[in-house]
Amino acid sequence: MTTAAPLDPDPSVLNEAMRLPDVKRACEDAHAALARLRFHQGLRRGWEEARAEAAVREAVAVALMEGARTTVDELRLAGPMGTWTAGADPAMDWAIGAWRAQVGLLARFPPLNAPAPALVRPQPLPALLAALHRDSCSGLIESGRLDAPKDAIPHSASALKTALSYVNVSAPAIARAGAVSAHFRLREVFTPGSAGLGQALARWILVTCGTDPSGVAVISAFDVSDQMDTAEALAAWTAADREGVGRWILHYAKAVEYGAIIGADIAVRVQAGRLS
Repeated sequence: MTTAAPLDPDPSVLNEAMRLPDVKRACEDAHAALARLRFHQGLRRGWEEARAEAAVREAVAVALMEGARTTVDELRLAGPMGTWTAGADPAMDWAIGAWRAQVGLLARFPPLNAPAPALVRPQPLPALLAALHRDSCSGLIESGRLDAPKDAIPHSASALKTALSYVNVSAPAIARAGAVSAHFRLREVFTPGSAGLGQALARWILVTCGTDPSGVAVISAFDVSDQMDTAEALAAWTAADREGVGRWILHYAKAVEYGAIIGADIAVRVQAGRLS
């Protein structure tokens, strides 16, 4: 007996799911938490430092999604401080790539408290994904664990097409980011590291669309802290109907809210001059 392959929800279902009362409330809570983070006192002058710290924490969570366990302190020392030795630790090889991808995102985020609006040149999504995947795989390539020609090339043109349809559909940013997050985990859009790449793209959607203008929310932390609920919500997504998609978006909205709470903690630590 064969098992049916999981379905990819139609992008139009996202707006239907957003009308579910529980989903709507969860998204409202996430937006409220992001608004509080945006105007946190610690980000008035320290937003660049806060974004850098959020990148480290996001990278640790993303690496863990890929099965590479490390800590914030270890990556903070190995990555930003430059003490990493390629090939010495497989988990750190993954985490370094995840951190580099997050740093690459920071360069594409508009400044938070600039005296004048910044000119942000849009980058075609396929080019953005290729750049992020190249960064994500860089630690594996430098350590000799991955051949260079395999990075930045989509594993599935069909899966990539579906991913781009989620990015471009007319739906709220949290719904689109959540759809991308689920899709890249369940489909090998790029390989290796599809899940981490999806998390980076989801974060890019939230920031560039103004949903998380701070760029400090650590959106992947919730999933690695409650892996059972994450698995159940992902399974619901594959039902491809309004209720199943709504179950996943509700979960993702909670992840965004939790990420904003972590971002506020980062802002407090930046304000106090004490990150560790």
